[in-house]
Parts: sequence; structure tokens; C-alpha cells
Amino acid sequence: MSWVITAGSTTVTFPLAPQYIEDQNDVNKSHTPVEGQKSIVVSEGLDVRILTLKGFFWVAGQNKSYLDTNFCLPLQSLNRLLVTLTSPNSRYNGTWMLIVKSIIEQAEGSLQRYTYQLLLEQGAGYVIL
Repeated sequence: MSWVITAGSTTVTFPLAPQYIEDQNDVNKSHTPVEGQKSIVVSEGLDVRILTLKGFFWVAGQNKSYLDTNFCLPLQSLNRLLVTLTSPNSRYNGTWMLIVKSIIEQAEGSLQRYTYQLLLEQGAGYVIL
């Protein structure tokens, strides 16, 4: 199974799995000092969950135009939108807000590829203006 990002009629199926995956799920907390003792930790709940994906798009025998059409342009069209992520590990499946942090074109001789960094944010609700 592949990594797939979908919104409406746009679907991007990654040709290769991300090389780097970071799943951050911090908590909102504060500290209240108590004289002569350790501080009290007040947990206010979970913060936004952030999934960072880094990798590259490359398909044997395909050129820059193919990579642009099938991966880069569709991803950029989904920037800042709510998307559905499907992964081989259902741990990451769900609705996320996609942020296309970077897509970098790299050519090494005749090898054409794009490296990417995507942030996906998951919260209790979303307001997208």
C-alpha cells in the first residue's frame, strides 16, 4: 500500500514512501510555582498534532514534466486545505490540514527528482480563511 493524499477530485499517490516521518503530539501545559516546593504542572490538553514528511519524488524512466503533473502541481493545489491521508500504517490515516513547506527540484545528470517537506496538522477543528 502507498501513501496517498486526497481532497475532492485530486489524489496524489506517492511513488516512494517518505524517508523521514516525525509525529509530534505535544500538550499545552503551564507551571505554577509553589514556594519551597516543586512547581505544579497544569496540563490544559493536547496541542495540535503535527506530522512531518520528508522524501523525494522519482519514477524510473519519467521526466520532469511527469513529476510536475503527477506530484508537484497537485500537491501545491492542496496547500492549506483539509486532506485525507492514507498510509500503509493506519496510524497516520485521517483528516489533516496540508502545508507544503517545500518542493525542491534536483537534477543529478539525467536523474530528475524533487525533494519535498510536508507538514500535516490535525486538530479538534479547523478554520481556514
